[in-house]
Amino acid sequence: MKEDFLHYVWRYQKFDTTDLKTSDNALVKAIKTGFAHSNSGPDFQQAKILIDEMEWNGAVEIHIKSSDWNRHNHQTDPNYENVVLHVVWKNDEPIQHPDGSRIPTIELKDRVDYNLIEKYQKLQSSQDDIPCAGHWAEISDLHKSEMLEKALVERLYHKSGKAKTHFEEGAQNWDQASYFMLLSAMGFKVNQHPFERLAEILPYQLIKKYSSSIFQLEALLFGISGFLAQDFEDEYPNKLKKEWEFLNHKHKATLGSEMHLHEWRFLRLRPANFPTIRLAELAQILHLFPSLFDAFVTDMDLKTIQKRLKVKVSDYWLNHYQFDKESKFRNKQLGQNSIKTLIINCIPPLLALYANSVGEEKYMDKAIALLNDLKAEKNYITKKFSVLGEEIKSAFDSQAMIQLHNEYCQPKKCLDCSIGFSILKA
Repeated sequence: MKEDFLHYVWRYQKFDTTDLKTSDNALVKAIKTGFAHSNSGPDFQQAKILIDEMEWNGAVEIHIKSSDWNRHNHQTDPNYENVVLHVVWKNDEPIQHPDGSRIPTIELKDRVDYNLIEKYQKLQSSQDDIPCAGHWAEISDLHKSEMLEKALVERLYHKSGKAKTHFEEGAQNWDQASYFMLLSAMGFKVNQHPFERLAEILPYQLIKKYSSSIFQLEALLFGISGFLAQDFEDEYPNKLKKEWEFLNHKHKATLGSEMHLHEWRFLRLRPANFPTIRLAELAQILHLFPSLFDAFVTDMDLKTIQKRLKVKVSDYWLNHYQFDKESKFRNKQLGQNSIKTLIINCIPPLLALYANSVGEEKYMDKAIALLNDLKAEKNYITKKFSVLGEEIKSAFDSQAMIQLHNEYCQPKKCLDCSIGFSILKA
């Protein structure tokens, strides 16, 4: 038995309420079960409980055993002084408030239908990566679409969380927030964290100051990233190093601490995905977009953005993947899949963040429409849903399924999922 199952049982009154009595033989009736509360304090707030015809307003606390009350030290926590009902699976010990008064307690172990318990336990003990895989064909499209939309919105807000913190702690500049989202996406998972660190130590206002010069942008990006902290044989990196030393001295008060090379990941990456190439591509993007916020939010146009993101690196990188290591000549530019991934991870979360901040739903609609216009990603997670017969038509579907898989299926939060909920309800 798990506590989250008892939360579900209490919230939706999935137990026999006939002649319900406390351990002290007082009749109990829930007028209002209360609002689920996930922060510190009792599990359900603002409940309304009738005990022997007397109405009590306060909190409800849920435990597997009544003795958990003392084990969790609630008896000394003032946050629990307003508990009017203790709901437990097994009442193994009488519980009291600090003043010595008995806390009304009801026991549920003989009041919950066995079939409901069995369904829940089967979901929790499932060996499938998607616990409800065996029921998938029986689940209505309405429940699936409802949960996928919920998962997608959660994913957008989760992805924009760091940018929100960055925005709120900084000068509340939307271009800076857009810049952070862009750099986070440019890391393409493997180098996401170093790119985010780069966004923190190299402010967008400085980038904008030098956005007309690819050379100066590369000097700033490669310099602060730690790639110019050595001597070179090639002329170009030596020029970049000299320019970086000048810019670093000039803007010392604005720039953060220089990064170290060991922060960047090269191992098991294709050369075209090396962070050096990504930085060279980033310089071109920052050069081409005068205002990231206008391009990504205010005047967002998918076709225009896709076209402009097909950036080509500067001449030096046409026959290099790293400084001082010449390679075969190749036109390096962001490919279609990389552009799609970049857009998915940058623009919809930013639109969602802006929609929430200014209270304009049209920007959330814009984010959802954008994902519906992009082709679905193909990865090991989407494949799991394809095997179940689910059609994955767009990035809306693939992003929602990634969130559903990672945040609900893997931790088996079936009771927080409308799909799992529908299975228990059936």
